[in-house]
Amino acid sequence: MNGVTDITIRQATVEDVPEIVRLTSSMARQGLMLPRSKYKIITMLSDFLVAETAEGTIAGCGAFSTLWTNLGEVCALAVDPAFQKKGIGGRLVKELIEEGRKKRVPEIIALTYQVEFFKNLGFYVTDKDKFPRKVWRECLECPKLEECDETAVHMYLDY
Repeated sequence: MNGVTDITIRQATVEDVPEIVRLTSSMARQGLMLPRSKYKIITMLSDFLVAETAEGTIAGCGAFSTLWTNLGEVCALAVDPAFQKKGIGGRLVKELIEEGRKKRVPEIIALTYQVEFFKNLGFYVTDKDKFPRKVWRECLECPKLEECDETAVHMYLDY
């Protein structure tokens, strides 16, 4: 099966926190994203969407974070390995882009190792140094700060 049609993308609730922690921690252990504490996830909870199966399994998550009045970020995107390559990550990103449009943020970024995935969704590769507020907010906490190997991608939003 190529895609999963019985997935609902919805706003995360406090009941989803353990699964968001599980998904993001798994990706962080693989070096694919920054680790986020349970506390950090709870404080960002209103930014998170989850992908839920008809059976109630949380298959993925992602967040849209407003960095400044002119910039938002797609972050903490994680899909359970059992559900990868089924279009769930793409569906989450598309919904997170819509969150940016609702907030009328003109540009969004993501820092990623999955450049082609984001390019296929309409993002363009750009220079990380164009986004100092991102660096101030989270990058200072990253152990890879001085040797960041993620690629910055961005998209201008239309309303």
